[in-house]
Amino acid sequence: MYQKFTQILMIIIFACSFMLAQTEKDEIIVAKFKGQKISLQEFENAYSKNAGGIDNAKKDSINSYSKFLDLYVKYKMKLAEAYSKGYNDDPEILNELNEYKESIASGYLIEKNLIEPETKKLYERRKWEYRVSHIMFIPQKGAEDSTYQMAETILKSIKDGIDFATLAKKYSQDLNSAKGGGDIYYITAGFLPLSFEDAVYATKAGEVYPNIVKTQYGYHIIKVTEKRERVPEIRASHILTTFVIDNKIDSAKAFATAKLILDSLKAGGDFAELATKYSKDTGSLYKEGDLGFFKRRTMIKPFDEAAFNLKNVGDISDIVTTNYGYHIIKLTGKLSMPTYEQKKQELTDLFRKNRYDDAINKLAKKLKSTYGYNFNTTNFVKLVKITDTLMVGQTNDELDKLRELEIFKIKDKSYSINDALNIIYSKRENSHQKMTPNFLSKEIEDVSNEKALQLEASRLEDLNPQFASLMKEYKKGILVFKIQQEEIWNKIKIDSVKLEEYFNERRNKYMLKDRVDFTEIFSKSDSLINHYLKLLKQGESFDTLATKYTERSTYKEKGGNWGIREANFNDITKKAFTLMKPGEISEPFQNFGGFSLIRLNKREPAREKTFEEAKNEVSAAYQELQAHNLENEYLRILKNKYEPVLYTDRLSEAFK
Repeated sequence: MYQKFTQILMIIIFACSFMLAQTEKDEIIVAKFKGQKISLQEFENAYSKNAGGIDNAKKDSINSYSKFLDLYVKYKMKLAEAYSKGYNDDPEILNELNEYKESIASGYLIEKNLIEPETKKLYERRKWEYRVSHIMFIPQKGAEDSTYQMAETILKSIKDGIDFATLAKKYSQDLNSAKGGGDIYYITAGFLPLSFEDAVYATKAGEVYPNIVKTQYGYHIIKVTEKRERVPEIRASHILTTFVIDNKIDSAKAFATAKLILDSLKAGGDFAELATKYSKDTGSLYKEGDLGFFKRRTMIKPFDEAAFNLKNVGDISDIVTTNYGYHIIKLTGKLSMPTYEQKKQELTDLFRKNRYDDAINKLAKKLKSTYGYNFNTTNFVKLVKITDTLMVGQTNDELDKLRELEIFKIKDKSYSINDALNIIYSKRENSHQKMTPNFLSKEIEDVSNEKALQLEASRLEDLNPQFASLMKEYKKGILVFKIQQEEIWNKIKIDSVKLEEYFNERRNKYMLKDRVDFTEIFSKSDSLINHYLKLLKQGESFDTLATKYTERSTYKEKGGNWGIREANFNDITKKAFTLMKPGEISEPFQNFGGFSLIRLNKREPAREKTFEEAKNEVSAAYQELQAHNLENEYLRILKNKYEPVLYTDRLSEAFK
């Protein structure tokens, strides 16, 4: 009792200390300007977001904090100016904000309410692996009930004490696993049907799941035979002795050889040396038997099982028999479970591939229930009676008469048959579909699911503080962008005379490097390249030979011409630049993948660019200079108006 009281007291003290620290930081002012103050807490929030988190922010220097505070005050003054100019109520800005909200709300909803929780659940599950057996029953069309009853009968027999493996061998219709007593080996989350996976993860090792499980493959009785912590990947080396010796099958001799090797290892022999000397696996013997890292189920089952059963790096297995021969395996590495953040993208991809459609439908079904969804069956029956012969996009007089009828309703908003058909027609993948009852039923369900998600997304600002904060920050960004546009970017003027003056004052900054234009004959054969040189000496045209014989696919259609290139682009261009006179041909030389002859077409030493050549660069630099000057002038005006004061000495208390 005393210990529990002490723990609770410590939690309360910590919570109070944390709240006190927050309050103190709200009271420490690190900057102010007319009408506004910036607290240390506000500064920390802004800085940590910019730095990628508090841990990163804590590592930074006071100098970095000071520079950021200066930028943050400038940002806040611009924002204050935007509000003072009434941009906050500008219809154009409000419209842009609404468009942005509509574009991201559904995605944000799915990310936060579906993908994030489901991938975290998947990550936690994948910390474990289960060895599973099952008995599968495949129902014939029209005989689902009798198949289910058969499964129920077998499950009752198991509960009554009949051996699972015996019944699996006799009754399971999964022929691959039946002969092994139903064993489907080790599994982890993310790959099997969700109903099957849920049953596995709800069952203790040595027990049978109490109910029949239905998947798209049939009905299953599931038994968990083992549960263990999952090792994502291991690294191993092996020594293989094959059954075939001197072109004859001699498994006894192969086993004897393996036994001698194992005895030598137990006596302290070096695994790498013995693998190089005795292993018959040509893929690994020259790597001292190393197989690299591999995941569960990558190798043949007996090998995989023996390798993953090794506990510690350096452990060596007994002799393992596979179809290839006898193996001795050494564990040389084990990877630990990565963090959720490290695996987040992979988990997301896995979820989207195998689980997303079912999960999104489940979420939509829940929302439809919340919002009072009602499907108009009467009008749907009217619709399918006249569309069975129509393709998507086609219509007739009878269909046109039905278009304004309601097909479903959600939260007092009615959607017509026409509303649904327009969405169905807009999907490219539906363009060649026949509008059968099954097709329309599924498509209209998809439309209603989408509308339910959109309805929930439209309320996110009221329902989700994080999303509301995101939209608030985005709005601030739009307002500051508007200020930048009005006060700086729109005032930039391009004067051609001043632009040329700017160029002339800085023309030595705009240089063309050494460049070269040449044509190449390339061949993978040195004898052929020498043959082409001989033909050239006999008067053959270089262009004719290049067009006909060059083997470099990139330039085949161009007759071997590389065009104008910087001389330092690669070794070939460097070689071309050593030629001095147009028309000069090099001696054959070797380069990556073959041999070349090149003819110089044009050689251009480094020089200053003309105004026309540099115009785009000059224009960009000139605009940047103008923007910089306008920005400084605008900040000067803001400082005069808002009179900012920065207390950088107080930043020493940041992130403490």
